Amino acid sequence: MGDLLALVGLALLDSTSLGTLVIPLGLVVRRRRVDPGPMSVYFLTVCTVYAALGLALMAGIDVAAGVILPLTRTDAVRWLGLVLGAGLALFGILAPNPKKPSASDPERSTARPAPIGLGSTIALGLGAALTEAATMVPYIAATGIIAGMDLGWGGRLVVLVGYCLVMIMPAGVLIGVAALYGERLFGRLERMVPRLEYEAKVTLLWIAAIIGLRMAAINASALGLLGD
Repeated sequence: MGDLLALVGLALLDSTSLGTLVIPLGLVVRRRRVDPGPMSVYFLTVCTVYAALGLALMAGIDVAAGVILPLTRTDAVRWLGLVLGAGLALFGILAPNPKKPSASDPERSTARPAPIGLGSTIALGLGAALTEAATMVPYIAATGIIAGMDLGWGGRLVVLVGYCLVMIMPAGVLIGVAALYGERLFGRLERMVPRLEYEAKVTLLWIAAIIGLRMAAINASALGLLGD
């Protein structure tokens, strides 16, 4: 039960990312209407990519334990991890904060763009999911929890698919409400999207800094640079 609650929490954290929340809401606001077909294709693409990555991660855990883990104990790899961690931490700490949205920003065009084609929708979903793959810390943690469950591969797959569905649920609910209430809600969503974009970018910097500091500290300790 504890594992399932942890997975729900991680999935809800994943649901606030650019690919699972900001981009789909941005598409709805941009068109000022909900197109069920393209939105379904987008979410299906994102879930498929995440599920495939999750399966690959879980399948690779046993391989990592037997092959990769011994390599991580070498000084060369530890120095590399220390340098990469320090660089990632510096990026997260020193990178300029994204510009906050303000009321003085130019208004968005009210013209409705042409419908997005099937190929473009799939490409957008693929790009969003794969771009975020390097920073999906909650998802990596979730796959570790799922891999450790006393379940067969069928059960793990069911849990993984459930995780992906929870991950897109907040955006799906907001888009469903937008489909019901239409113009009465688009103005609020339009004001919400820039703020969500800003928060997602700031969160990415925090994640980079935290991961970088942790990588640097672990490898520095392993190299004996922090003392006994």
